[in-house]
Amino acid sequence: MLKVAIRSLEVLVVLALLSGCATVVKGGNQKLAVTSDPSGARVVVTDLRQNLEVQSGTTPFEATLARGAGWFKSARYKVTFERPGYQNEEVLLEGRPSGWYLAGNLFFTDLLGWLVVDPLTGAMWVLEPQDLNVVMKKTAAGIREYDLRVVLLDDVPVDVKAHLKLVLPGR
Repeated sequence: MLKVAIRSLEVLVVLALLSGCATVVKGGNQKLAVTSDPSGARVVVTDLRQNLEVQSGTTPFEATLARGAGWFKSARYKVTFERPGYQNEEVLLEGRPSGWYLAGNLFFTDLLGWLVVDPLTGAMWVLEPQDLNVVMKKTAAGIREYDLRVVLLDDVPVDVKAHLKLVLPGR
C-alpha cells in the first residue's frame, strides 16, 4: 500500500513539473531559420544578456536558441550578418509572451505552469522575429579604403607617373 502511495506521489510530481502549457507544447528552445539574400553570409548570434557568442554559421542554416534567460526573463540576441562586398546587417531578437503561456495556462487554470514551470523553462517566451531573412545591401561600387600618403613627385616610380594627370587650381 505504501509503495502504491509513493508511486502515485511520484507520478503527480512528474505531471506537476510538466504542467506548463507552453513547456508541453513548445519547449524551452526555439528553432530559427536564418537566410540571407545573397546566401553565403557569415552569421554570428550573440546573447546580449551574457555578451557571449552562442552560435554561428553560414546562410542558410537553422539556429536553435533558448527562449528564456532565467525566471521571468526572456532571452535577447543580436544576429549579425557579414559578407564581403556587402554592408553588415544586425537584427535584434527579443521574447514576447507566448500565446500558449497566456491562454493555455489561463484556460486550464494552471497556476504552477503560470508561475513556475513555463517561466523557469523559458517556454513562456516566443523570440521575435521567428524567422530571419535579411536582404544585404552592396557596398558602394569601386570604393576601396586606401592609406593617404604624401610623396614628392620625384619619388613616384616612372611607370606610375605615366598615369598621373596634372590638376592645377583655376583651370
